Order: sequence, then structure tokens, then C-alpha cells
Amino acid sequence: DPKLETPDKTPWWLLLLRLALAALLILGVAHPSLISGRSGGAMNGHTVVVVDNGWASAPDWQNRQAYLIGLLDEARSAGGVVSLATTVPDTTARSLEPAAAGDVLDQAKALQPASLPHDRTGLLDKLKQLDSPDRIVWLSDGLDAGTFAADLRAALGNAPLTVVKQNAAMLPSALTKPVTKGGDIETSVVRSAGLGEQAYSVEARAANGRVLAEQTVIAAVNATSVPVTISLPTELRNEIQSLSLAQAGHAGARQLLDDRWRRKTVALQAGTTQEAAQPLLSPLHYISRALEPHAELFEPRTPEELKPLLDSGISMLVLADIGVVSEVVATDVTSWVEKGGVLVRFAGPRMAAAVDELVPVRLREGGRELGSSLSWEAPQLMQAFPDKSPFAGLSLDERATVKQQVLAEPDTELSERTWASLADGTPLVTAARRGKGLVVLFHVTANPEWSSLPVTGLFVDMLKRLTDLAPQAGSAAAANQVSSVEAQAYAPRLVLSGRGDLVTPDGDARPIPVADFDKATPTRATPPGLYVRGGSERAINLNITAKDMAPLGALPSGVAQTDFTPPERQPLTPWVFLAAFGLFLADAIAALVMGGGWSRLRPAAATIAAICALILLAPQEVRAQDQATADELAMQSALQTRLAYVQTGQGEIDDTSEAGLKGLGLIINDRTSVNLSDPIGINIERDEIVFYPLLYWPIDPDAQAPSVAAVSKIETYMKKGGTIFFDLRDNGLAAGSLSDGTSPATEALQRILGKLDIPPLTTVAERHVLTRSFYLLDRFPGRYEEGPLWVESGNSGDANDPGTADGVSAIIIGSNDYAAAWALDGTGEPLYAVVPGSERQREFAFRTGVNVVMYALTGNYKADQVHIPALLERLGQ
Repeated sequence: DPKLETPDKTPWWLLLLRLALAALLILGVAHPSLISGRSGGAMNGHTVVVVDNGWASAPDWQNRQAYLIGLLDEARSAGGVVSLATTVPDTTARSLEPAAAGDVLDQAKALQPASLPHDRTGLLDKLKQLDSPDRIVWLSDGLDAGTFAADLRAALGNAPLTVVKQNAAMLPSALTKPVTKGGDIETSVVRSAGLGEQAYSVEARAANGRVLAEQTVIAAVNATSVPVTISLPTELRNEIQSLSLAQAGHAGARQLLDDRWRRKTVALQAGTTQEAAQPLLSPLHYISRALEPHAELFEPRTPEELKPLLDSGISMLVLADIGVVSEVVATDVTSWVEKGGVLVRFAGPRMAAAVDELVPVRLREGGRELGSSLSWEAPQLMQAFPDKSPFAGLSLDERATVKQQVLAEPDTELSERTWASLADGTPLVTAARRGKGLVVLFHVTANPEWSSLPVTGLFVDMLKRLTDLAPQAGSAAAANQVSSVEAQAYAPRLVLSGRGDLVTPDGDARPIPVADFDKATPTRATPPGLYVRGGSERAINLNITAKDMAPLGALPSGVAQTDFTPPERQPLTPWVFLAAFGLFLADAIAALVMGGGWSRLRPAAATIAAICALILLAPQEVRAQDQATADELAMQSALQTRLAYVQTGQGEIDDTSEAGLKGLGLIINDRTSVNLSDPIGINIERDEIVFYPLLYWPIDPDAQAPSVAAVSKIETYMKKGGTIFFDLRDNGLAAGSLSDGTSPATEALQRILGKLDIPPLTTVAERHVLTRSFYLLDRFPGRYEEGPLWVESGNSGDANDPGTADGVSAIIIGSNDYAAAWALDGTGEPLYAVVPGSERQREFAFRTGVNVVMYALTGNYKADQVHIPALLERLGQ
């Protein structure tokens, strides 16, 4: 008979235990958690979700979208249906019919903020077509919506409404439409009322992203608007593509500047002048008044004075009643036009008598006089501008009449060269290409002698359009900036995304006819951005005022309110796995008892002993693997240039050091010829440090003195040419010296340096190599900016005073927390704010790091430049 007996089937209680164990494992893998409802109730039935997706929602869009997805997840779990509506209309109308929450979830994940204002009124008209839902959830951008909450409920049968809005302190700030005042550009930072004091940085950027100017302003408590003035020389101002609020992250914080903002230079010259006696009859009086707000004007009196202006690259030349250009400058004017300049001429008695070749059409001798005793014709009005004309879209002025003009000889090209005509079809303004430039002719005088046009607002608008056609001041390739008169519309080139980035336009953006551009407003078809017509560029911007930034007011009674804070989530996974482990132990014990396993435990002792032996032998294998890893790392460090940092054992400090040296490495690789590999953290007690030209050592206030072996290693490293950069990270050197011990970090540094043979130290002098090893610097900021840098006093950086090996100080000490200023995340954004805070401070922190690394790598190479004057003198230069 067998000694052991087993049942012929598994007992029901054991089978139930194992099924429960399997269920708990499946549940644990699903990561269950307890989470409160987002909408304040069950999401079954029909829910209408209204999402503000305009520019103001972009800064916190990630939180907004996460909340929306969580809301739809609840509806899907509850078996509800959802109508998803956005307050910025799409080009193709979004269906508002109720759909399964799972289908709507895919739409929500693809939803992105737009660079447009809301159209809540239009949305209400569409929502009225829906049946009354069970509930409404409105994800608001937090800005004032007037009576939208009440109107939303009324449109949907007074269904329960929950408003989700952003915290008032997180509301966005924006820039107003810029204006010019003199040679400056003025705008304002606008924000919601009730906010505290805050600093804002407004940047003027070029098309390549380069910051041309940065202006920091302080908004006082409760201030809703802060003026900002950007002052730049004409040459730099002409490079500005946009004004933007630093790190705002939405389209409302960016204003684009087009060709109309490029300061132009215009030279004015007339055949005769009556300025002194009767200024209102002067040929240049009305031209100068019209162009003065838009351009820098020059009035050369003689041809000799005009010549240097042509050489400097003026934008436009205006000649009033000069029939024949002086031979002194005729060749220069012709060459300037052919290179891309815009020449604008006005007729008059002199041109009626004689004219040169610099005209767009052939002219008849003499003039045409209307309304005289010998004429049957009355003074003529103007007719609408043709679509191909740069004046297209301008409104005619009935007061603009012509009583005398010079006539063009009819030919096959006359109609193509006519930009403006009289009511009888006679050309009033003609133009023609000359090389890469333009020659434009007004067939009337520049004063009211022949026409009342110069005394109307239309005259100002026409000259402004001509100024827009002219190239920028000093442009060497003006032809690329002169508009093509044949183009009929402005085509989108770059458009603003909701997050304020210039991106390639999608299929929704449409060209805008010339006549309609000045009246265009931001829509899906005409989004904010840059539009081109030939070589001319125009911009459409959001027009935001302080009134638009008012926060959301009090909600009607009965309306629930919440924010985008993620709901409290209590994970259940650890408890589920703990329960599963308990059931597993119970199953194991039951199996042992039922199978007679207790009697077989003794033979298992050998197995347990073998496992213990393996555990005892494992450290040797690990040590061997560690040695192999160390050898491999040494080989890599010897073959690749790397920076290293000393590990303190504090996770946050070490992570910051690694991120900081990585960020600095990216800057150095991008701006210099140095090619750094990823930095490495080293244990100063265990690892070899001879491979690294620069060692960054962040000071932990609790750090202890290194061991005798480590001290010997450090001294050898410094005497053989290595440099250690100690960083106290607390700005503690701003008001004291290294020996004061005024902070815990300073005391820790003294413990570390106490056993080292350190020479006397001094702050970096004005002529030290560190001030010019790559950038020219007079200060060395990091995350903080007050603390100086200390180096060996026997190392001045002068070639005549080399100090240590190759003129490089073996020790550099600072306190400005440099790694934190250099640290970047995976997208290239800074991880830590600088104090007091500006991107310019961070830029100089990077420059400090570049100079320190170049100093450690190149020694006193830059100091040798002091001998250049003597060498040049000896060479006879």
C-alpha cells in the first residue's frame, strides 16, 4: 500500500482560493485606484462638454486636456454619451450630436489650442439645436465671458452646469498691439486685475530667433497694464520679427512685425521750393507730412548732397517737379533703382516742359488743363483702384479732384502700368519695373496747384503703401524686398500656433486679396501670422486690450464651480498585491499539508545550503564585474573629452550637477570647436579622476573631510594640471571672504580644503584669462549673480606670471550655483529659475561656464595676446 494518499479532486475551498488569487493578480496589474468624480456626479446619460480652446487656454493646456480626458473616461465607464463643443470654431463644423464617450475621447486627445479669440455667441446658436442634456460641463479659460454661463444654460434647457476654471493667479498675460512713437516701438503688458507685483520680460526677436532687445518691467499690485518701450537703432529695428513675453507660451503674448514696421529712409528733393515764403505751397510740404510718421526723412538741397544718401542705401527717393535729373547723380540714381530702389516722381511745370528717361511711361509734351476757358471738360474725380494696384482696397475721397496733369502716350503696356486712373480712364499714377526696382509717377504736382489730392487723407494712405514697397534702409539686396505688383493676394507663409510658435500653415489658411487685407481679422481661414505677396510681408495679429483680460466674474446661482486640480487618487495596487501574496502563502501551505510536503522538507536542506553558498560567492563575481566596468569607463574617459562632477550622495544635488554639465556641454558643443561627451559623476574616494580636465565639486553643507588617500589623489590631480571648480551654491561669497565661515557651505568647504596644500586665493582680476578665454566678461553669474570667482593669487592669468601649470589655476571657487543655471530638461527648457531672474542672466551664466571650460582646456593661450603689439611693432606693422 502507498504510504501517502491524495484526494481524487481539488477541494472546493482550495479551488476558490486559487481563483481568488488569479483575480487579485489580474486586478493588481490593472493598477486600480479610488478617484473622486470630476463633474460632481455620475456621468451617465447625455453630457455637453464645452471647451475654451482659444489662445488664453494654451499655457495650461496639458492640465486642461488631462481633465477633459478623465471626464470622458468617466462617461465611458458609466455608459454615457457626450457632445463635445469648442468655443473656437473649426473650418469644418464639428458635429454636436451625442456620441459614445469612447469615440469623443479620440477627438479630445487630438484637440489643440488655437491662436484665435473665442466665438461663444456663434456656439450658442448651434447648441440651441440640441435636446436638453442631463448636465453641462464648461472648461473655461478663466477670463471674463459676460453672460455666457447663463446663456449656456438657457440654450440647453437650464440643465445643471459645472464650470471648471483656472486659478486666478495662473491667468495668462498678453501684449497689446504695438505702435510707433518717434523711433521707438511701444506696447503694453496687460493682465487680469487683482494680481500681485510681478516682473515681465519683453523680448524683441529677429527672424532667426536672436534676441535684439530685452526690456524688463514691473507690474504693481492690482495693475492691469504696464507700458513697454523698445528703443533700437534703425538697422536693428529693421530686423525685428516679433515682440513676445518671455516664456508665456501662448499666441496672445506675441505680436508680429512686418515690412510696415521696418523703418525706411526717404530722400525728398524738389525742383523749386517755396517753404520760406508760403510753406503750404511747397512741393515737399505734403509729402513730408505724410511720410514723417513712417520713415526717416532727408532733404538734400543739391545733387552733391543726394549722392552719399544713394550710396548708403536709402529706401525711397521722391522727386517733385524735376523734369530732368542732374547729370551729377543721374547715373547713380539709375544704378540705385536697378538694384532695387523705389523712385517716386511728381509732375509739374518742369516735367511738362522736358523729361528724362527715368519715367514709367512715355509722356506727351505740355500738360492737360481741365476746367479752363479753352476746355470743355470739368475737373476729374478718381475711379476705383484696380486689383493689381498696391493701392487696392483704399477708399476713394470725393474731394480729390484733378484739374491739370501730364498725359501718357497710349501704348500696349499703358494699362498694365497704370496703378490709379481718373474717372475718364486717364492714368493718374503709373509705375514700371526698372531692373530690380520701381519707378512710380504721379501725373500731378505734389502740392494743390494741379490737384486737391495732396490735401486729402487718401494721399497719405497712397504714400504709405509706396513706402511699404520700398526696401529696408541700407539693404544691399533691395530687389528681394520690393513687392511684386503682379501678385493678387497675400499668401500665408508662417502662422502662429496656440502656444505662440511660428509654424507652417495648415490646409485651413487661405490667401487674402490685397483689397481685403487691411480689414482681415484672425479666423481659422486667416490665422495670426505672416503673409507674403511677392517680396512684401504683412502680419495679422491678435488685438488684445486690458478689457479682454478681465477675470471670470461671479457665476449665476445654482452653477457649480471647480478647478483643474487633479482629483484625489488613492492607489489600491499595493494592497491588492499584498492580499494576493497572502493567498499565495495560504495556497502553498495548503498544498504542503495535503501533499505530505512537511515530511519532505528535510531533504530540501541541501538545496538551501547551495543557495547560501551562491550568495556568499556572488560578491566576488560582482567585484569582478565592477572592475571590468571601471576599466571600460577608464578607456572611454581616456578617448573622449568629458567633464566630471563629484557625487555628494545627495540625490537632488547630484541630479542637478549632471543636468547642469549636460546643458553646459550642449552649449559648448554648439558654440565652440570643443566636442564634449556626456559628463560623468565620480566618487572622490574610489574613482580615478586623472582623465578629466575639469572637476565640478558642488558643496554639500554636511560634507566631511576626504580621507588621506583621497587628499593625496586630489593634490596630485591639481599639481599635474587638473582644475577643480568648487561651488558653494548659496551665494555666500557675495558679502564675505572664504575665511569668514559665514555659511554652512563655507564651513564645509573649509573642512574639505583643510588637509590640502592650497595656495593663497584672490578674486578674478580684470585682466585675468577667465575674463576673455572665449567671451569677454566682467562678471560671472550663475543661478545667483552676486558672488565673485576666486582663483589662485599666484595665477593672474598674465603671460608674464604663469603661476601653475600652463597658467591655469588649479582651483576655482564660486557660490552662484552654476549647475542649476546650466541645467536643462529634455526639451531644452531651464529646470531652475535664476535669481533675481532674466534670460540675460542665464545667458551670462552659460558664458561663464564656457569661459571656465575653455580656460581649463587651453591654459594661458589667451594671455599670450599681450605680446601682439610688440610682435607687430617688430614686424613693422
